[in-house]
Amino acid sequence: MKSRTLMEDRRQWKVLLGAGVICLMIAVPARGQDERSSKDVPRTPQSALQMFSSYEGQTVSAIEVAGRPDLKESEFTPLFAQKAGQPFAKENVEKTAAAIRSSGKFQDVRIQVNPEANGVRVQFIVEPADYFGIFTFPGAAQFPYSRLIQVANYPTQTPYSAADVEQSRQALLDFFRQQGYFQAEVSANVKVDSAHAVANIEFPTRMGRRAKFGQVIISGLPNDKQQHLQDSLKSILARARTAAIRPGKAYHHATLTKANTYLQGELQKMGLLGAQVTLSGAEYHADTNRADIHFDVKPGPEISVKITGAHLWSWTRKSLLPMYQGVPADPETVQEGRQALASYFQGKGYFDVKVDANFKATPKGDVIEYHIAKEKKHKVDEVTITGDHTLKPDELTPHIAVQKKHLFSSGKFSDELVRTSVKNLKAVYASQGFSQAQIVPNVKNTGGNIDVLFDVTEGPRDIVSSIKVEGADTFPAAQYAPGGLKTEVGKPYSSANVSADRQIIVANYLKAGYLNSNFRETASANSKSDPHHINVVYHIYEGPKVVTGDVITLGREHTRERMIQSDIEELKPEAPLTETNLLTSGSRLYEHTGVFDWAEVDPKRPVTTQNVEDVLVKVHEGQRNSIQYGFGFEVINRGGSIPSGTVALPNLPPVGLPSSFTTSQKTFYGPRGTFQYTRNNIRGKGETLSLTGFAGRLDQRFAVFYIDPTFRWSPWKATPSLSYEKNEENPIYSSQQEQATFQIQRFINHDHTNTVFFRYGYSYTNLTHVLIQQLISPADQNVRLSTLSANFTRDTRDNPLDEHKGMLDSLELDFNTSKLGSSVDFAKLTGQAAFYKQKFHDIVWASSVRVGLAQPFSNSRVPISEAFFTGGGNSLRGFPLDSAGPQRQVQVCSSGSSSACTEIQVPAGGNEMLIFNAEARIPVPLKKGLSIVPFYDGGNVFPRVGFHQFTSLYANNVGIGLRYATPIGPIRLDFGQNLNPVSGIKATQYFIGIGQAF
Repeated sequence: MKSRTLMEDRRQWKVLLGAGVICLMIAVPARGQDERSSKDVPRTPQSALQMFSSYEGQTVSAIEVAGRPDLKESEFTPLFAQKAGQPFAKENVEKTAAAIRSSGKFQDVRIQVNPEANGVRVQFIVEPADYFGIFTFPGAAQFPYSRLIQVANYPTQTPYSAADVEQSRQALLDFFRQQGYFQAEVSANVKVDSAHAVANIEFPTRMGRRAKFGQVIISGLPNDKQQHLQDSLKSILARARTAAIRPGKAYHHATLTKANTYLQGELQKMGLLGAQVTLSGAEYHADTNRADIHFDVKPGPEISVKITGAHLWSWTRKSLLPMYQGVPADPETVQEGRQALASYFQGKGYFDVKVDANFKATPKGDVIEYHIAKEKKHKVDEVTITGDHTLKPDELTPHIAVQKKHLFSSGKFSDELVRTSVKNLKAVYASQGFSQAQIVPNVKNTGGNIDVLFDVTEGPRDIVSSIKVEGADTFPAAQYAPGGLKTEVGKPYSSANVSADRQIIVANYLKAGYLNSNFRETASANSKSDPHHINVVYHIYEGPKVVTGDVITLGREHTRERMIQSDIEELKPEAPLTETNLLTSGSRLYEHTGVFDWAEVDPKRPVTTQNVEDVLVKVHEGQRNSIQYGFGFEVINRGGSIPSGTVALPNLPPVGLPSSFTTSQKTFYGPRGTFQYTRNNIRGKGETLSLTGFAGRLDQRFAVFYIDPTFRWSPWKATPSLSYEKNEENPIYSSQQEQATFQIQRFINHDHTNTVFFRYGYSYTNLTHVLIQQLISPADQNVRLSTLSANFTRDTRDNPLDEHKGMLDSLELDFNTSKLGSSVDFAKLTGQAAFYKQKFHDIVWASSVRVGLAQPFSNSRVPISEAFFTGGGNSLRGFPLDSAGPQRQVQVCSSGSSSACTEIQVPAGGNEMLIFNAEARIPVPLKKGLSIVPFYDGGNVFPRVGFHQFTSLYANNVGIGLRYATPIGPIRLDFGQNLNPVSGIKATQYFIGIGQAF
């Protein structure tokens, strides 16, 4: 009995224990979920609550209960103490929120007030709320996704609102009709991701046919002028400006915009300078699928503008005078135009210009006359500053708008520029603590030219008496300002130092996850009797420190999640959520070629009071397939005299031919076509396939390229390629070339400055029908290469097209052997080391050394196509392109003649190369962006490894160059002189190009 009782007790304990475990499994997650939802629900920030009083009395344009797609607002309407159309009352708004909250259906109700044009919009956001995720537009593929997002006014970090969805739907419908799709229909579907509290919106669209232009109707003018404007929109000039509106042509909104501008110009020609042209609408006729265009013209009075005494181009007149920009003519605008004309001519060097203005209002219109007396043209001889005892001239001169004369300009001077200069100088001194600094300009006329003197009275300098930081409660100074503050006690007070402190403090707070932090500075004097000792207080609002919650990807269709995760690897759950990581992740998504045409990475909700926030990674995949093709017919007249006077065999430098050289002539004709197909995002990994082809009567080409940016999900980028070409267009030779390569590469450091490449390449070149046999040896006319290559490159340059600092180092080894299928056995080593440094006065010193070695083995040779050639704008600037080094004589005979032969000199190339380059890029103060560049180039190519004939072949080149900076790189003009001239080659050369020489 006793043992049985013990067994029953054990059974009872097991049942109770199992029931307890089940209860814990049920209860713990529920509690955890409640805690998380309570902790993560954002509250209305105190700053927003304080703003409510500023809305008192404003009309409430709309009231909405938002945050859930399944809400029925009619259930809550009886609870509204605040009504739409009534004045905003904070008390009534808070009563409404409390009433909705007391319904017991939500954890909380948050109030959001948004100012609108016709009042304020009040939203009661129920928590936890669903937030907008991503918008999609099926059926509207003819418009870029980024444009549709813009049209729909895509709301980020916004709780779901049925009113917002309807506004987006209507905006899309209006846009499609504006673009000519008057039959378009747009609906809206909501797809809720309950697991992540995200509402994705789909706008299914049926576009219908695009309309065509109908008649043009212009109102507001007499019939004759209306007819003139209507006819002008069909003119050849309107067509040339793509502003023509012709019945039956496709409807384009861009055409209407240009037509509006064109009509404005036509009205100005009629003297209606103040006329306003408005596109008032389009009247669509469904039966004809045409839209009549209505323009409304408000002509205003006729305005006649006469300018005497000086010539002004029409476009200059329109840019200077306000009446050409639709501003009504009155005495004030006439004087504004007079000042603009005076400033314009003063800027041209006519510093004593006088402009007289006369304005007459007549029944027929307004007459404005400007008489300009330019006087003599002068120059600004000197622009000087005196009294600048503390600040250096380099700190002040860039802020002076008046400019001294130089080679290409008489200087810049006007009364307005003097005033701007004074204002700028005062601002500079104030930023450095000279709050009472005075700047007095003094303009002196010296023999017609002028000197401008800015006399500075610095006054006492403000000194920091104390510095205090308030509000940094959870983030220590060692982290928000690890290098200390720029503003220090006892040092001059400087707003520039305050700005530097602000940038450092805010940046470090953002890096630590304080996304809502802000910084404010106040500065006050010790007392009225001691105004130049300043007490500085930095007020920091930290806000919550936010960590990353869930990372949710939206919009992905074909792309693998693994690829996206590799781009956003910094966004890890429970890690600090930083602005830097959000921006970096978003930019990386754009780096994949042809994968995403839109990407955005944001917190799901605006950060207010919460400490944990989910991140939405929103992407839209671009077009995966693209095809381009073209067809034509060609007539090729091959032979006769060579138009370019040169011939370039594959992989060899161009060779000049004598003017008397001719070949047999024959005409070929036939069809030609091009084709290109690109497939992006293959296998969802961002891989790209490209096929290109060209077929003509004498030339056929085909190429295949494949790019795998993450080869087998590794950091390596793989690029296999295959190409074939058969070319018979040149009368001197025919060629057949086959190439196949496989290359992998990757960065090997965090800064992406060090790169390694490994490559295998196979190439076959076959030259036939070579007319000039001595140009290339028979052995080099048929070459097969099977090459293993390795390359290391280190590139720390700040700008590859216009370097100011950094280094470029590279080393490559190529190995060819008959055991891999090559017809020759040799190894090739090339290396480069380039150095760039910016020295005093912004002078950039650039130097480079390049070395190349090619060595055969196994009793083989180096084919001439793999030999080194040098000379030209990027190496030795005293030689033509690739024309330096050993030379050889080649006999050239015209076709069909053995007597009309001439010997020409061609470069022989070499198995060794050594090139030195050095230059100084010196800015010229005469013109911004202009530089003068003296340079030295030395070296050459040598026949064999070991620097044989080094003394006799080494060439010294010197020269001078000019550079002019442009957005696409500097324009380069170099003149080089070879100090060791070679017979038969001009010793002076010049080169024009984009980018620096090396």
